[in-house]
Amino acid sequence: MNRLCCSNATTCGGASGFTLIEVLVALLVTASGLLGLAKMQALAIASTKESGTRGLIALQTSSLAASMHANPGFWATGLAPASFSASGNVVVDASATLTSGAAGGCTSACTPTELAAVDVKNWVVDMNNQFPSYTAKVVCSTAVPVECEIAVTWAEKIVAMNQTTATGAATQVATQSFLEYVKP
Repeated sequence: MNRLCCSNATTCGGASGFTLIEVLVALLVTASGLLGLAKMQALAIASTKESGTRGLIALQTSSLAASMHANPGFWATGLAPASFSASGNVVVDASATLTSGAAGGCTSACTPTELAAVDVKNWVVDMNNQFPSYTAKVVCSTAVPVECEIAVTWAEKIVAMNQTTATGAATQVATQSFLEYVKP
């Protein structure tokens, strides 16, 4: 006959249950698993933010390319400067062709050169509003058919992936870049 309960613990094989050490080990394993899961979630969120930034940079760069396509009287005829750069709200152009544009638009009908200057100025203002740390360089051939290269760089905070990258500065910043070729 089997007994459900034993009055003498020594004859029943000892008390059953978990010891305190077993419980602590189980808690330690569970805690380390949860910490790993939290790190994976942090990396996923950081990666999503980085890809969103890259997508917006690509969209903004395509916006400048579309402005070039919309104004072939300036960009496709070889009138465009060989190169210009932008950072913040400032456009640097050796020929000063694109630096005279006012954000917003022309007061009357624009010439192709004025339209290009306005388009570039509006693009620079939009870039600075979204990505204050950006720099851009546009290099165009002056021979027809014109080919341009738009290069954008920006600073981006990164999340440490392992112990080696975590030993750096408290806030790590990486320089990212995007390049687009355009035939206006």
